[in-house]
Amino acid sequence: EKKFIEIFGKQRFKKVKSPARVNLIGDHTDYQGGFVLPVAIDRYTYFFGRKRDDNKIKIYSFNFNDYIETFLEDIKFNKEKKWVNYIYGVVKEFENKGVELSGFEIAYGGNVPVGSGLSSSASVEIGAVTLLMKIFELKFTDIEVIEMGKSAENNFVGVNCGIMDQFIIYLGKRESAIFLNCDNLEYSYVPFKTGSYKLLLVDTKKKRELSSSVYNKRVEEVEGVVNVIKRDMNINNLGQISPEILENYKNHLREIEYKRGKHIVEENERVKKSVEFLKKGDIENFGVMLYQSHISLKNLYQVSCDELDFIVDFSKNFKGILGARLTGAGMGGCCIVLIEQGFIDDFKNELSKNYYKEFGIKPSFYEVVAVDGAKEES
Repeated sequence: EKKFIEIFGKQRFKKVKSPARVNLIGDHTDYQGGFVLPVAIDRYTYFFGRKRDDNKIKIYSFNFNDYIETFLEDIKFNKEKKWVNYIYGVVKEFENKGVELSGFEIAYGGNVPVGSGLSSSASVEIGAVTLLMKIFELKFTDIEVIEMGKSAENNFVGVNCGIMDQFIIYLGKRESAIFLNCDNLEYSYVPFKTGSYKLLLVDTKKKRELSSSVYNKRVEEVEGVVNVIKRDMNINNLGQISPEILENYKNHLREIEYKRGKHIVEENERVKKSVEFLKKGDIENFGVMLYQSHISLKNLYQVSCDELDFIVDFSKNFKGILGARLTGAGMGGCCIVLIEQGFIDDFKNELSKNYYKEFGIKPSFYEVVAVDGAKEES
């Protein structure tokens, strides 16, 4: 805030904070119309901004300590300062909706780790949409806001993503997860109250170079499964079939396709079971679901890596832990660990030592809680 005033002066401005997110369970199901169970977490991108009377836009990034100014009509993809494209993409979404913006000045940044799979990009997109709505006094439905964030990433930044990240970051609720059907966007809130157990994220610190190519390949492989089943059934995605139906097609699919499909249909069942366990306050069985999900992502979907497996295996043999799994796209990024508060320090120390021996780097740890979605701060 001080920095914003220092750069842009102290006339009235609006403030928005936009969280990061972690998916508790249900990975690689979103682009197949499946179920996910994410929470918004207390790592934030903070936005400060006001409108101008002319067409000039001025944007400052705290995290990159970088500044750019241009005119609304001159916005185009910036190859040098890639960080600004998330904001530009959002501005374009307003224009696509027929909204005439004037110029504005924005400063933003926060403590969401970049490249750890906690959705720093969606945090920026949804924060930017929310801020621009506030400073230009515009109204959109929740789904419109979410779609604008997603479209900015798909169409302007040029990255494929499902809708989950923007959804949870805008509609998250404290001490709750969102149970979202990615096929029809029906959703409900599920209590995420874990008593003395805490949600600990362990960041592998592994660079995810391959992740986009592997991701795109998986998308293709499961499309292949859908195409085979489509010949007999009226379906658009694997979210619409049960594990039993997939079994009937085992002999009609290549082994690799069967494995990929099996992960998705079984992961959907695990998400549904997890919701029931959380509603009952059965944290133990929810923890079992986390472990099962990891095994499936590792063996059937093959998106884990040595670092993620090391953390999960280490967790299995450590006291006070109910469950652990990779979260997000995999191949790096973070594991979530459900751990009793009193064991956290020991676990961090022991894992760090052993992980360093194995990989020559230390993991990062983030203790997080479920929080509200993006909103204006007074």
